Amino acid sequence: MDSHELRFFNNLSVLIECGRPLEASLGNLLQDERNEDLRTAYKTMVEHLQKGEDFTKVLGDYPQLCSRTSLALLRAARRTSTLANVLPRLASLVRARVEGELDPRQRFLETWALMVETGFSVDEALTELAEEFSSGPLGDIAKHLQSCSRGGHPLAEGAKRFPEVFGAASRDLLSYGEARDLAYALRAINRLL
Repeated sequence: MDSHELRFFNNLSVLIECGRPLEASLGNLLQDERNEDLRTAYKTMVEHLQKGEDFTKVLGDYPQLCSRTSLALLRAARRTSTLANVLPRLASLVRARVEGELDPRQRFLETWALMVETGFSVDEALTELAEEFSSGPLGDIAKHLQSCSRGGHPLAEGAKRFPEVFGAASRDLLSYGEARDLAYALRAINRLL
């Protein structure tokens, strides 16, 4: 399953980065796909684009091509017209998840940063992160930070409960990020790990 998602995001990212139109790119992926279910997904995405509709509507029915978090990021990128910028980073995150290239904490922070850049609110991002990392302690961290944020408390205050992820320098960066540039701060925290 994950290999299908990895191939989808990697190949779509490469084609879009090279300036190929979205419809033609999905058409090329359709031609190369051998799995009949996935061929149906690609065909339906192309049909949606031909009608001027959002191709991401189809992806919710094909979790083997697109996980929940990837879909949320893809939809946000389409909504904000940043698909060409977001796709390479999203493809990297999918690869990191599938191949285990990043420590889960690093993937958590990088995913959060990308969400912020594509227009997610803190609450929306933490909801997605809680789901994406639900099988481990990072899901609990996302839920706790979301609870703090909803209660009007700074993220840095909530992060004190998790010194294994957010040391003093990380909490200082979270404070900076909430005030100025959260995506930049999250990536800076990633470099501290």
